[in-house]
Amino acid sequence: MRSLIVLLALCAASCSPPAATSPAPTPPPTAPQAPAADLGPYTNAWDSSEFSRFRHTLHAAAPGQHTIQISATTNSPGGETVAVYPLREDGSRGGSRIVFVVADFDGENASGALTIPAEGLPVEVVVENASGRRDTGNYALTVTP
Repeated sequence: MRSLIVLLALCAASCSPPAATSPAPTPPPTAPQAPAADLGPYTNAWDSSEFSRFRHTLHAAAPGQHTIQISATTNSPGGETVAVYPLREDGSRGGSRIVFVVADFDGENASGALTIPAEGLPVEVVVENASGRRDTGNYALTVTP
């Protein structure tokens, strides 16, 4: 009789439903990531008989001294000066040209050194169309270590 009770107990244990399992713990919420900085190239195009102005905030993978290069082309037979100026916090021009190039049909390049802080460096690119003729063109700014 005793062996029958043991046998029934073993059978009942093996036939019973599995024990309830607790759900996997929920991972803690993650903080939203800040958008990645735009590391360029910074580009734009113009089609105007007046000065054209474009604003960018230059960023680099790490703050510090960097080289900025500007490349520009235009349909103007006399060329157009394309210059990069630093901006102050209030948006006004903050000093002399960082770098400039006289754009032509084939495209011209120029480079200069500057310090880019961690928060970026606001700049204004000015196409200095002094002739008053309607010209078109484009430029690209790149930042290298």
